Amino acid sequence: MTVLHRPPLSARLRSRTAPPLFPAVRAVVHDRAWAAWGAIGIAGVVVAGLLITSGVGGVSEVDLDLVQLASRAHTPVLDWAALLVDRLLGPRLGAALVLLLTVAVWVVSRRAAAALTVLGVATGPWAAAELVKLVVQRDRPDPGLLVDPLIVEPHSFSFPSGHTALATGLALALVLLARGRRGAPIVVAVCAAAVAVVGLSRVWVGVHYPSDTVASVVLGCSVMVLALPPWLRLLDRIERRSGSGHPIESTVPNPMPTIDQGRARS
Repeated sequence: MTVLHRPPLSARLRSRTAPPLFPAVRAVVHDRAWAAWGAIGIAGVVVAGLLITSGVGGVSEVDLDLVQLASRAHTPVLDWAALLVDRLLGPRLGAALVLLLTVAVWVVSRRAAAALTVLGVATGPWAAAELVKLVVQRDRPDPGLLVDPLIVEPHSFSFPSGHTALATGLALALVLLARGRRGAPIVVAVCAAAVAVVGLSRVWVGVHYPSDTVASVVLGCSVMVLALPPWLRLLDRIERRSGSGHPIESTVPNPMPTIDQGRARS
């Protein structure tokens, strides 16, 4: 009687591994250049915030004029839309949106690394914004100076805008997923428009200055270009150490089983 042995699954699939995450992004990533621009952007936002808070350049006066102009232009439809944005990107619903996107990526890709990357890109700008607020400590617009403040926030800091930072993170995550696909330009345009709408809504309701929202966009993009390249390198290193990475089912028919001559018996 001859004993037949089939090669283990790991050996049969050793040469077939999942492609690296986000290959279209990797094609344009230059670690040193991205790190330099990211660091410059973050430092620039912090320095700009400190200068604005100290009253240098007259930016605060221009900011206040724009917030007062928006307060005088309120209309019911735009007020409703701005308040809706405020609720959608608030702490609870904003966290739910991020979680929903993360779970969707994991379900579709079946790769935890992809889901974690999207989670980090979506939440990184918001976390950075909260830290910069503690450094800059710029007060929000005074409701007493506005004709119609739609929201009166308790004492908290305004530079940069947390809502706009979260919107920037979600937009960057969607752009990351769409990069290299046919509809990528449309996704980029829609995400850019959505971030602009969120930024304008924060000025419209009277809780942020225009420079707060601009700083959030710059900060969010800077955090991503600084952190994404080393994160992708870390994922590559983890996959190499774990073996052959994430295996893909082979479409080639299973090879014929081999005969173990040492155990052949009649």
